[in-house]
Amino acid sequence: MDKKYSDSLLPLGIGGSFFAMLVLMLLAGTLVGVLLGDLQEYTQLGGVVLLVIFVVLLIGPMLYNRKRSIFEQERSVIDVFDGFGTLQGLRGAFFRLIIYNEGFEIRAFYHRYFIPFEKIKQVSIEKGLIGHRINFVTEIIGIPDYLASSDQKFQAVALHIQKETLAQRAASAD
Repeated sequence: MDKKYSDSLLPLGIGGSFFAMLVLMLLAGTLVGVLLGDLQEYTQLGGVVLLVIFVVLLIGPMLYNRKRSIFEQERSVIDVFDGFGTLQGLRGAFFRLIIYNEGFEIRAFYHRYFIPFEKIKQVSIEKGLIGHRINFVTEIIGIPDYLASSDQKFQAVALHIQKETLAQRAASAD
């Protein structure tokens, strides 16, 4: 993965990182339960372990993705969309989509990806039963290739991405 387009805390993709963290947290909880299970003063330990899992898997990524990224520091923000949908094989992902003049940034589960409009070879919007899905083909390896959400504002953001991509492609053809 090219660091020019990716700023991720974890080396796996979004879905792989989520499941690896989930398994790691469950194994840690099991280990703590086995080691401290016989002690009477730790009878409510399961609730604490579930709280830690909840914070690391849900609250932590949302707080992390609200901080300014390395991509946002050098660009001006046009639009921001916080959504819930499907991204890189992870259904039910909380994500943040930020539109800049030069491209857009996807933030989800301790991962941040910047996709310049000029690097997008093809973009399409599909209407599903519940929501919309934006597909994009780029020459950048390792970044998500689609994003889906049922929010109404997502359709407007997807249309903006498609319009900017087509404008960049037309400008480069001239």
